[in-house]
Amino acid sequence: FIIPSSTGSTQLFILYDYDSNHIFAEPMKNKTAASILDAYKIVIHKLKRASCHPHLQHLDNECVLKDYMQEQDISFQLVPPGTHRQNAAKRAIRTFKSHFIAALCSLDKNFPLHLWDRLTSQAVLTLNLLRGSRINPKLSAWAHINGPFYYNSTPIAPPGIRVVAYKPPSQR
Repeated sequence: FIIPSSTGSTQLFILYDYDSNHIFAEPMKNKTAASILDAYKIVIHKLKRASCHPHLQHLDNECVLKDYMQEQDISFQLVPPGTHRQNAAKRAIRTFKSHFIAALCSLDKNFPLHLWDRLTSQAVLTLNLLRGSRINPKLSAWAHINGPFYYNSTPIAPPGIRVVAYKPPSQR
């Protein structure tokens, strides 16, 4: 998933966990082996913190991750190119793309688009709050990985909304 920015093309690393039905997205500076590996390590750390150690990973020929997966005792299978039926991550990528593009369309017209990567965490939050967990259908995918979300203590505003803040003259 590539989004143009003022410094060139920036990409998102997207990983789909089948059991929790959670879609992870991590911004990458570029598509070098080091960036892909760093993004993968961040997402795997989030999964392990939630006690969801992955045992089998389906890859579309990302050879960069194979050595790290063997170190972490994660089995992997390569999905043949062009076979989208066997790769549930392809559907998750399409779902996240649609959700993220809809969020970008609702931005204020003066929002600096080169800051798009700061919106990914809220896009991941709002998308996974709407998705149910496969293991426990009473939980959202977000709650399955991160615990319950407290709406009263953390209100969610549309991303990139223009805010007018009042500062008293004594604090200006």
